[in-house]
Amino acid sequence: MEDILVPLFVFGSTVAVIWLVSYFNYKKRKTAHDTVRHAVENGQQISAELVEDMSLIFDPVRADLRRGVLFIAVGLAIMVLGTIIAAEDDAAFGPVLGVGAFPIILGVAYLGLWRFGHGSRS
Repeated sequence: MEDILVPLFVFGSTVAVIWLVSYFNYKKRKTAHDTVRHAVENGQQISAELVEDMSLIFDPVRADLRRGVLFIAVGLAIMVLGTIIAAEDDAAFGPVLGVGAFPIILGVAYLGLWRFGHGSRS
């Protein structure tokens, strides 16, 4: 039973986290668009500054920096967990280290996207 529940929980929680992030990003964009639409329907002028400020909310370059740092932090946290687990069971250190390396590599990739995207926007 444990052999089924643990992988199911790990992969299920990964899917749940991705879905939650996507859902709340969708809600943020929808709220911003509804606000602008409501202002336009009421005859208010939309200034260029407001449009520029709203575009910063959805700036993918800035999001890449945040994601990169977050992925690296998660990977390091997993590696620290592996170090703690290794005190009990030396055989667990290698696999946990490998799992921790995955988000770190993703984080480095996002930081690369941020760096190259940041340079092209200047």
